[in-house]
Amino acid sequence: MTGGKTVAQMLSEAAAIVPFMSLAELNSCLELRRNDLILLDVRERDAFEEGHVPGARLLPRGQLELRVNQELTDPPKRILVYCEFGRISTLATATLRQMGFRGAVALDGGMKAWREAGYPLASGKES
Repeated sequence: MTGGKTVAQMLSEAAAIVPFMSLAELNSCLELRRNDLILLDVRERDAFEEGHVPGARLLPRGQLELRVNQELTDPPKRILVYCEFGRISTLATATLRQMGFRGAVALDGGMKAWREAGYPLASGKES
């Protein structure tokens, strides 16, 4: 490979600059019904509809740069980004932070860890 980065290198660089939120902290935010946090699911629609964090918005990673200005109109707002395992959301969070969304954080462990911990799920389309 010449001049490019491996996925592992990109993930390592992103993880070095991205803050993470724990599963317990997110669950606490949900229980307190805090509305100062935007939940952003960057998986594909079928995975989202199968099960997501209650109150989350869908914005697939592949559409992030194209739709960010329409979907996220308040750059200072805190944004929690998650995917299935936490890798794609780490990259998406780094992208958002580079675009000026300084309040963007990634969910530590992703949706898989959220499900396995027994935290609440919603299914179907966005509410």
